[in-house]
Amino acid sequence: MKKILYILFLLIVHQGFAQNRVNYSQYMHNHQIFNPAYTSEDKELGASALYRNQWMGIKGAPSSFIGNFYVSTGRSKFDAQFLYDRITIFSHLEAGLSYSYTIKLGVATRMSFGIKATYNQQTYDYNQLHYFDGGDPNLIGVVKTQGVNFGTGLFFRHGDWHAGLGAPYLFANRNLNSASELYNDVSYQHFYITGGYKVINNRSMTFYPTSMIKWTAGAPVSLSVDANFLFNNLIWGSVGYKTGNTIVLSTGVLLWKNFKIIYSYDLSLGKVSKYGGMTHEISMGYGMDLFSKNSFVKRKFVTRKGGRMRNKRRNWR
Repeated sequence: MKKILYILFLLIVHQGFAQNRVNYSQYMHNHQIFNPAYTSEDKELGASALYRNQWMGIKGAPSSFIGNFYVSTGRSKFDAQFLYDRITIFSHLEAGLSYSYTIKLGVATRMSFGIKATYNQQTYDYNQLHYFDGGDPNLIGVVKTQGVNFGTGLFFRHGDWHAGLGAPYLFANRNLNSASELYNDVSYQHFYITGGYKVINNRSMTFYPTSMIKWTAGAPVSLSVDANFLFNNLIWGSVGYKTGNTIVLSTGVLLWKNFKIIYSYDLSLGKVSKYGGMTHEISMGYGMDLFSKNSFVKRKFVTRKGGRMRNKRRNWR
C-alpha cells in the first residue's frame, strides 16, 4: 500500500512540475522568460541570471536557475536562454532561442512581435529513491525524455506603460524520445498577460504598479499584483501579492546605470508555512548600449549664404 501511495505521489508531483512552470516573483525584471517579444527599453547588449529556491527547508523542494543573453541591432533582437528546474527526483532542462522585431505605432509607442524555439529534457532519477519494502523494479535507473516546443508573443511599450501577451509554450507536444511508457509527454501550454503603468515618474521617485496573469492548461489561473518603487534611480523596493496567499517583498539596487541586483522573499500565509516554506529569489542583470547615444546623431555641415557654417543634426534611428 505504501508503495502504491508513493508512486501516486511521484506522479502528481511530476504532472504539476511538467505542466505548470514556476511563477517567478520578479517577473517585472525578467519578461524574456515568458514573452519572446520583450525588448529592453534602452539597452542593446546584456545578460541576466535568476536563481529561485522555493519552500526552503523542505526536502526535495523546487529550485530554479535561468540564464539569459541578448543582443539588439536596430529593430531586431536575438535572445538565448538556459533554464534548469529541479524538484524531488525530477529535473527539467531547457535551452531556447528567440527573435523579436519592433515597429513604431506612434511617437512614443512601440510594438514588438517575437517567436521562440526550445529544446526540453526531462530527467527522472529513480536511484535517489529510498524504499522500505524492497523497491519497485519499474522505478530504477535514470530515465530521460526529450521534446521541442515553440512560442510567440506581443509586447507594447510606451513612455509610461507597458503591456504584453506571451505564449512561450504553445504546444502540448509528444517527446522526440518516447521510450518511456510511464512518462511520455512534455505537455504544457502557458499564456501570460502582463502590464504596468508609471503613476509617478520623476527624478526622485518612480511608482510603477505591475501585474501578471498566468493561465496553464489544467491548472488554476494565477495572478500577481505588485507595487514597485524606484528612489533616485538607485534603490528598488516592491510589495506584492500572488494567488495562493503569498506576500512578496523585494529590494535591490541599480548601479552604474547598467547593473542591477534584486532580492525577493515570498512569505507564504498558507498551509506550507507550517513546515518551513521560505522562498528566496535573487536576480542580477547587466545591460549596455552598443553605441553611445551620440553615435546615432551624425553632424552635417552646410554652407549658408555668405560663407557661414551651421551645424545640422541628423537622427539615424
